[in-house]
Amino acid sequence: MSLTPAFKALLKAPKYAARASAYSANKTIPAGAGGLPARPPRTALLEDLFQRISARAQQHSIGWGEWVTVVTATMFALNSPGSLKILHRFVVRRDGSTELRPVSERVERACLMREVGLKSIGLIGTPKAINNLAALRAMVDEDKECAAAMPNEPRREISASEWDRVKKVGNALYEDIYQEKSQRLRDVLSHSHPDLGVYILQNEYGPLFAPPTMYKQIEEPAWEVNRVRVSLMNMAALHAQGGVAPQVTSHTFGLLRSGPSFAHVQGPERAGLDFLATLEGATWVIETVNEVAAVVEGTEDEDREPPSPPSRL
Repeated sequence: MSLTPAFKALLKAPKYAARASAYSANKTIPAGAGGLPARPPRTALLEDLFQRISARAQQHSIGWGEWVTVVTATMFALNSPGSLKILHRFVVRRDGSTELRPVSERVERACLMREVGLKSIGLIGTPKAINNLAALRAMVDEDKECAAAMPNEPRREISASEWDRVKKVGNALYEDIYQEKSQRLRDVLSHSHPDLGVYILQNEYGPLFAPPTMYKQIEEPAWEVNRVRVSLMNMAALHAQGGVAPQVTSHTFGLLRSGPSFAHVQGPERAGLDFLATLEGATWVIETVNEVAAVVEGTEDEDREPPSPPSRL
């Protein structure tokens, strides 16, 4: 049995039409979200945005991995696969040029974006993560050299002998983020549903949010979403989706408490991490998310990329 054109159109259309307010003659209630993502802003607008963010990050000695984590998590939360593709195209080229970076650097950037997208499942839900990861992979596959060099073995296949270690790592990460508030938050979760805290700790903080290098004997890559990047990702994805300020607040404190995780880091990179673990750094994160959202969500239709050809549903 096939779906009718009318049903396909119903799935893609806004959930409800725009309408005039019943209380104000000058007010219009906007239409509900449609079944497909909005068209991305023009490439030039997005590349200018990324250039500004990158330049400001450099002013604070913030590394590429940290600012790309923030912007990638924001794109996933805003559900803008088209904008995510343009971000990938931007970060695999040398600053201000069309020249590709060496393949090793292209792989690092693609892997970081992919890892942020996977972890975002615990923040924005599986469907958006699936769609945006597919869009990102489509961009990687256009670069045959990069695609061939991408790691393709799963890192989170957990054996029975590893499970206790995974649970310990998840609990440790949770405690490190929430510290003195951790038990109260556990109580709140279990009061809401007896399995909620168990699920979050054993299925998100352990296997998903914690780097696999914490419970497997594998080398940590440069693109790992480590302790600082986890907090950056959580803050960005949660703030970008809106409506969950208490969770953003919790992960802001998590970022402010992240200093011990990079105590061993030396050189210019350390200055950027020190900055991020301050209230000024947390403000930079939130303001960066706001700036991305203003372009991705706030751009008028006339400044967006042309519609793509109709796709099969």
